[in-house]
Amino acid sequence: MKTSVEKKVVLGFVISTCALLGMGWLSYHTATGLVATEYQFTYAYKVIATLESGRALLTDAETAQRAYLLTGDPRFLADCTNAQAEVSGWIDRLRKYTAGEPEQQRQLARLEPLVAQRLALLNDRIRLRQQKGLEAAANAVATRQGKDLMDQIEKCISEMHVAENKVAFARQKEVFDNAFLTRIAIWGGTTLACGLGLLAVVFIHRDLNRRRRAEEILQQNEERFRLMIGNVRDYAIFMLDPSGHVMTWNEGAQRIKGYTADEIVGKHFSKFYPAEAVQAGLAEKILTEATATGRYEQEGWRVRKDGSRFWADVVITAIRDPRGRLMGFVKVTRDLTERRQSEETLRQSEERYRTLFDSIDEGFCIIQVIFDDRQKPVDYRFLEINPSFEKQTGLRDALGRTMRELAPQHEAYWFEIYGHIASTGEPRRFQNRAEQLGRTYDVYAFRLGAPEKRQVAILFNDITRSKEAEEQITRLNADLQRHAGQLETTNKELEAFSYSVSHDLRAPLRHIDGFVKLLDKQANGHLDDRGRRYLDIIADSAKRMGALIDDLLVFSRMGRSEMRRSLVDSRALVDEVISSLQEEMRDRRINWKIGPLPAAEADAAMLRQVWANLIGNAVKYTRPRDPAEIEIGCHPGAAENVFFIRDNGVGFDMQYAHKLFGVFQRLHRAEEFEGTGIGLANVQRVIHRHGGTVRAESELDKGATFYFSLPQTDTDITTKGNHGTPETHPAG
Repeated sequence: MKTSVEKKVVLGFVISTCALLGMGWLSYHTATGLVATEYQFTYAYKVIATLESGRALLTDAETAQRAYLLTGDPRFLADCTNAQAEVSGWIDRLRKYTAGEPEQQRQLARLEPLVAQRLALLNDRIRLRQQKGLEAAANAVATRQGKDLMDQIEKCISEMHVAENKVAFARQKEVFDNAFLTRIAIWGGTTLACGLGLLAVVFIHRDLNRRRRAEEILQQNEERFRLMIGNVRDYAIFMLDPSGHVMTWNEGAQRIKGYTADEIVGKHFSKFYPAEAVQAGLAEKILTEATATGRYEQEGWRVRKDGSRFWADVVITAIRDPRGRLMGFVKVTRDLTERRQSEETLRQSEERYRTLFDSIDEGFCIIQVIFDDRQKPVDYRFLEINPSFEKQTGLRDALGRTMRELAPQHEAYWFEIYGHIASTGEPRRFQNRAEQLGRTYDVYAFRLGAPEKRQVAILFNDITRSKEAEEQITRLNADLQRHAGQLETTNKELEAFSYSVSHDLRAPLRHIDGFVKLLDKQANGHLDDRGRRYLDIIADSAKRMGALIDDLLVFSRMGRSEMRRSLVDSRALVDEVISSLQEEMRDRRINWKIGPLPAAEADAAMLRQVWANLIGNAVKYTRPRDPAEIEIGCHPGAAENVFFIRDNGVGFDMQYAHKLFGVFQRLHRAEEFEGTGIGLANVQRVIHRHGGTVRAESELDKGATFYFSLPQTDTDITTKGNHGTPETHPAG
C-alpha cells in the first residue's frame, strides 16, 4: 500500500509535474505569441505611416511640378526633383516592411510601376514646359492622363492602407486573445502551483516576468510610434473618436492650428471650421461621408486659435476594428495658404499682363522663330497677338499661323533679323517698311524667355502717316530753302532799289526845290498871287515827296534791318519822344497822364519809332482840342504787356479800322492833317517783328486809343511817371 501510495504520490507528482509543465509551456507560448503579435501590430502602423508619407511625397512632387509649370521658377523644379528622389526610398521601405505579407507585396508590385509612370509623366511635362512653353504644358496637363494615374495610385495606396488596417486590427485581436489565454494559463498554473508550492510560484513568477517584458516592448513600440507622429511638423496628424472629438495631438497640429494638446484634446474638431461652415453642419457631413466611404478629402478654409484663416488640404480616414466597428478617424491637415497665395498672385499677375496686353494701342505679338536643319531662320509663327495687332497690320486670323501662310512674299531679311534676335538675345529697334501692306512700322523686338525657346516679342506702331508727314516736311523744307534763297535775292534787289530811290529821286526833288527858290528870287515881286500860290504848291509838294521818300525808306529798313534786342526803359523812351515834339506842341495846352511803364526787351531804335509815330499821331489829331488829353499806360499780363496811347482827338470811324495799318492808307484828308500814310504801317511791322500785336479803338470826335503788346520780360524793372497825376506841357 505504501508502495501504492508512493506510486500514487509519484504518479500524482508526475501528473502534477506534467500539468505544471503543460501549463508552463502554455504560458510561455501565449506570452511569446503576445510579444510577436504586439510587434506585428506596431509594424502594421509603421506600414500605414509609410504609406501616408509616400502619398505626401507624391503630392509634394505634383504640387511643385504644377508651380514650376505655372511660373517657370527653378526653385519649384528643385522641390519636385527632391520629392521624386525620396520616392525610391519610400518604395524600398514599403517592400521591406511588407516582406512577410504576400498580398501587400502583390499590391506593391502593382503600385511601383504606376508610381514610376506618374513620375515619368511629371518629368515629361517639365521637359515640355522647358522646351515648348507654358501653353504646351497646359495642353498636356489638360489630357487628364496624370489625374488618371494618380487616381490609380491613390486607389492602390488606399487598398494597401485598408489591408494594413485589417492586419493591425487582426493583430490587435490576437493580442486580446493571447492576453486572455495568458490569464487562463496563469490562473491554471496558480491552481496547480498550490499543490506544488514554491515550484509553481517559480514558474508563475517566470511567466509574469516574461509578460512584463512583453508589455514593456509593446509600450516602447507605442512610444516610438507616438514620437514619430508627434514630431511631424509639416502635417497636423491627430485622431478623432467616432463622435469627432480630438483624442491625440502632434507638433504639426500645434504649429498649424495654434492649440496645445491640453487646450484641444477632448474638444470637437468643428472648432477648426469657420462659423458659416459650422452653421451649415459641414463637420457632421464630413464625418458622415468619411464613415460611409472610408475616406474624405477636401481643400478649404480653416480657422486657427487666434481666429485667422488658412487654406488647408484635409484628409480624414475612418478606422475600424476587424469586426468593422468604427473606432474613430485619423485626420491629416496640411497648410496650403502660401501655395494658394502664390497661385492667386500668379493669377493676378497674369490678369494684369493680359489687361495690359489687350489694352495698349501699340501692336504687340510673340512669335516663334522657325529654323531649318542648317539653323537658318526661314519663317516665324504667331504665338500671341493683341487686338491692336490686327488694327496695325490688317492681318486677320494670324494666331497660330506662320508669316509665310499669311504673306507668302514676305521679305526674307526680316526672318534673318528676328532669327538673330532669337539666337543672340540682342534687342533691336528699327523701322520696317512692309511693301505688301503698304505701311511703315516703328518696331522694337527682343528675345523672350530662354534661348532654346527661340521666341521673340515684338512691339510696333504704324508710323505710315508720320513718315509721310516727315517726307512732306523734308520737301517743304527744301521748298522753304529755295524760297529763302529767292527772298534773299529779292531783298538784295529791294535794297538796291531803296538805294536808287534814296539817291536818284532825291536829286530831282532838290532841283525842283532849288529852282522854285531861284524863280521866286528872280521874279522879285513880279508874280501875282496866283503865280506865288503855284510856287508854294510846287515847293510844298516837293517837301511832301521828300518826306514820303524818307518814310518809304524807313518802312523798307524796318522789314530788313537786323534786330538788336536789349532791355529798354519805356518811360525814358516816351519822355524822349515827347521832348522831340516840342515844336509841334508850341502854343498848345496838352495834359499828359503817364502811368507806370514796364521795361521792354526790344530793339531800342525800332521801339522809339513806334512811340514816335503813336505819340506824334496823338499830338496831331488832338490839335482841335483845348486842352488836349493824352494818356499813356500799360496793362501788365502773365505772358505779355499791353501798352496804350489814348487821346481825346478827332477819332475815326471803326468801319475803316482795317485800313489804318496799311501803306498809304489815311482816314483824314491831307488838307486837314498832314502825313504820308506810312507811320502806322511801320508801327505794325515793328510790333509784329517783336512777336506782338497792334490794334485801335475809336469813335468820331471822341478820341482814339491805340494798343500794342510786347512779350513779358524776366525782369521786374518798371519805370514810373507821376502815378496818374496829369502833366501839362505848355507851349515852348
